[in-house]
Amino acid sequence: MRWCPPGMRRVFVISDLHLGGDRSPMMSRPGRLADFLTGLSPMMSRPGRLADFLTGLPRRVQEGESLELVIAGDFVDFLCIQPWSGWTPEPGEARDKLARTMSGSLFKPVFDALGALVAAGGDVTILLGNHDLELALPAVQEALWKQLGAGPHRVLFLTDGRAYRVGGLLIEHGNRYDGANANDGERLRVIASARSRGESSPVELRVSAGSQLVEKVINPLKRWYPFLDLLQPQDELVALLLLAFEPALIHDWVMISQMFKGRRLQEANPRGDQPGATHQVASSPLDGPDPELQAAFGPAYDQLLRPPQQVAHSDFLRVYLQNRKDSLSSILGRGDHIPPDRLRQIRLMLRRLLRGDRTFQLDGPTGPYGEAARRLIAAGRDVEAVIMGHTHLPRKVRMGGGWYINTGTWIDRVRVPDEALEEGADEALEQFLQDLLHDQRPRCPATYAEARIGPEGKIETLELQETDS
Repeated sequence: MRWCPPGMRRVFVISDLHLGGDRSPMMSRPGRLADFLTGLSPMMSRPGRLADFLTGLPRRVQEGESLELVIAGDFVDFLCIQPWSGWTPEPGEARDKLARTMSGSLFKPVFDALGALVAAGGDVTILLGNHDLELALPAVQEALWKQLGAGPHRVLFLTDGRAYRVGGLLIEHGNRYDGANANDGERLRVIASARSRGESSPVELRVSAGSQLVEKVINPLKRWYPFLDLLQPQDELVALLLLAFEPALIHDWVMISQMFKGRRLQEANPRGDQPGATHQVASSPLDGPDPELQAAFGPAYDQLLRPPQQVAHSDFLRVYLQNRKDSLSSILGRGDHIPPDRLRQIRLMLRRLLRGDRTFQLDGPTGPYGEAARRLIAAGRDVEAVIMGHTHLPRKVRMGGGWYINTGTWIDRVRVPDEALEEGADEALEQFLQDLLHDQRPRCPATYAEARIGPEGKIETLELQETDS
């Protein structure tokens, strides 16, 4: 917990900003993806909105109040900054990725606004997520302090796995309860310790199943499908949707199916219990079979039902070396209509992904994150509210004697129009897919938590707010 001066404290919590990535030419690197790939669409498409929000925070603080901004994880998205890697262990390379993000025209206004916030007297606290582990490296922290014109007393990094406490608020990213994306905290601490002394690391970080999936599958396919990393969660249903988009993926299907099954670890802790060792563990197979999916995808669906196995993950998919004339992006790029059987597959998968969907309802399901909040509040350690991010789904739900808030995200989210899911509405579905392939994203409001903490640490007010300005 940061020391708080006497008086009322205004705390704003944001998360899942995913700053990083651009459309610049792909950087080549021996033994990695070929450099003929173009850059990727960043997950954060409206950084100006975030910069305006940050610039306005000091004006919202009243006389006698202090200001703190908490960025609760996935601040800088190192996974999508070239050259792609699930983890960038070399401090110089990680620092370069951050420097390019901070100085590039797209995101520089955000870092300028952060620097102005600190100069105006605000404190900033940064927690690790699962896309920004490199922020634990001392050289990367120093680069950010220099950019913001601040030091560790004004810009605090919390990188050792602790939750952050501000009076009755308990704040964490939330990936601790997601087995597919839990950080390898023990080794990360060893690495940061060694790097702080200028030593080489004596251990290698275990990269999470989710980060491997982003590096090996999602990023390569974003060349043609720029919206892929906006689909959450990325599980086996999304794998089948990708197969409907790209039939040539069948050539790498064993590898792809194993990687997507790793995401089943998200369901390994439904009660939000305190996790054990925070490193990658084995995944569990799908419950099945499902006759409708079996009929639509045949052997590809059968592969998803098989127990997990060790499979070598190649650096690039063989689909790049295949004739892609049957891919969805090629079909629509030629101006052709999508074959009816492919439309049936895509519609089926979208319906399954959206079955019982309450994504955009603030009182919707909270999964293990809400259950963890309930447990932490009930533990009687003066926790009045738990704030997380990670899921990209804004929530405000009463949990016993307190509140669970999820701050959602500042990136775009895919919303499928109802008419595109109706039988026979092929034209509407084709238009929706055409918009996605051209990276025409729906405008979604950004969400954040705002709290007033009294002199004794009690929460005076707590709200989940949204902005679309």
